[in-house]
Amino acid sequence: MNLIDKYVTEVGKHLPRSQRADIEKEIRSTLEDMLEERGQASLKDEAAVIALLKEYGEPRKVAESYIGPRYLIGPRLYPTFELVLKIVMAVLFALALAGLAFSLSRSSLTGPELLNTLGRSALDLFSGLIAALGNIVLVFAILERVLPAKELEKEAAEWNPADLAKEPDPDRVSFGEQVAGIFFLTLFLIVFNVYPNIIGIGFFDNNRWVFISPILSEAFFSYLPWINILILLQIGFSVYLLRQGMWNTGLRIVNILLEVAGIALAVVMLRGPELVALKAEQLAGTPLEGSAQLFTTLGNVIPMLVLTIVIIVSTVEVGQMVYRLLSARPLSR
Repeated sequence: MNLIDKYVTEVGKHLPRSQRADIEKEIRSTLEDMLEERGQASLKDEAAVIALLKEYGEPRKVAESYIGPRYLIGPRLYPTFELVLKIVMAVLFALALAGLAFSLSRSSLTGPELLNTLGRSALDLFSGLIAALGNIVLVFAILERVLPAKELEKEAAEWNPADLAKEPDPDRVSFGEQVAGIFFLTLFLIVFNVYPNIIGIGFFDNNRWVFISPILSEAFFSYLPWINILILLQIGFSVYLLRQGMWNTGLRIVNILLEVAGIALAVVMLRGPELVALKAEQLAGTPLEGSAQLFTTLGNVIPMLVLTIVIIVSTVEVGQMVYRLLSARPLSR
């Protein structure tokens, strides 16, 4: 096997099996033609072949020129992936600290018991972080392959310092904002449709972990199909928006309609039956029994507070969208 054959084989190691034979044949033919054009028709001229292969490029880079670089999460999505990861990890760490503080307040703080509580909390935190990391990587890996290549890889352009003085285009879609939104909406779908039992109240009782679940009421699950429809529509809209890259009148109107639908559903849920079914009886015989009234009250207040915030935030966004629509279209006289 001559150097060109070995080089082509090395390039083929980085190519998909389905395309390998055709690309290897093309590269071999190209190299032989280049060698012949240089007046070095003989493959035995090792020095000439080495010079040619150096010029042609490193095998991995040559393979990437045919199929593009391969990665789980590419450079376009990675900054958003890193931001989401930091947020989720920080929230999990804060929750773990709160749970540890609660556990320590309920323990006698003896040596073995303290070590047992600390060890259990550390293991729970570690398993939670690993599970969160896996889910985040999975979602972003799917986005990497679903979103169009033009949105993930921009051709390198000459950087112009004058661009720093330009005002940001208000019609340009915020890539990071949309991707982060898709991730959290997908996470909501997974948790509330596949793992609703993880929504509950957990605490240590005499060195035993007690978890009260489910606490979501039947009323909440009656709304879940409508919530799912709205979220799927929002995810689809966000993906389309990323493909377009720029806002226009039609897209703003669709976004307003989605926001108004979300507001309407939130209002219906706010005026409807209780969304949390936590009862004082569920806390009987636990360290939380003395605070049962407080927890049941919080179980009713927190969903109402969340829905109120959703309504306020969505209303503000609708107002901003309407303002941009009106300011973008001059009034006719």
